[in-house]
Amino acid sequence: MMSHGIKFALPVLIGLLSSMLLCSCNIASTVAYVATPNPVTEAEYELKDTSTVIFIDDRRNWVSPVRLRRIIGDTASEDILKEELVTDVISPRDATAAARQLDRGPRPIGIDRVGEMVGAKQVIYVEMVGFSLTQDGITPEPYAACRVRVIDIDEQKRTYPPVDESNSRLVEVSLPGTKSQGMTDSRQRQKLGELLAIETGRKVAMLFYEHSEPAVGANLLFGER
Repeated sequence: MMSHGIKFALPVLIGLLSSMLLCSCNIASTVAYVATPNPVTEAEYELKDTSTVIFIDDRRNWVSPVRLRRIIGDTASEDILKEELVTDVISPRDATAAARQLDRGPRPIGIDRVGEMVGAKQVIYVEMVGFSLTQDGITPEPYAACRVRVIDIDEQKRTYPPVDESNSRLVEVSLPGTKSQGMTDSRQRQKLGELLAIETGRKVAMLFYEHSEPAVGANLLFGER
């Protein structure tokens, strides 16, 4: 016959064992999650190693202030150089100045003319089609969109995307984890604009080299608190 002490101890022991098993499972799951490698994305196009310029075209003034356009172009240029995709990158500001000087008629100036004027053999053309920090004026929802093409000046043709595919490659950018940040502080709005411009430049450059993306859920660390 089982004593009352033993009867009492068994449920406690079973509970402890169950807790240990659950804890070990959670630990194993966490380790497995942390150890999971980030997925790798292949380059969509291999740039020709020749004098290259990134031309940020923002005729509809999506990006304001203007210095944010410069951040987009400079960030993309720096990434391309850092990844050693090309050895000669011309300042995007030169392309902007050339376009402003040439674009005086009723028709927009050709991308090839901009490239020729700054001495580039290859133009990465970035047409801005969206750039906003909020949709309702209150909630931060940074979003940018642009269309990207690569023009070979010597061959006088578009090399990316391929001619038999889309006319341009749409790149969309958003910043996760900004929902808890307010829009009333001008410094906060300025910082968000800079971060969005930097990320847009990075996303443009990443089209042309292999890179890894954060695993699903990695951005939860930066979510609302």
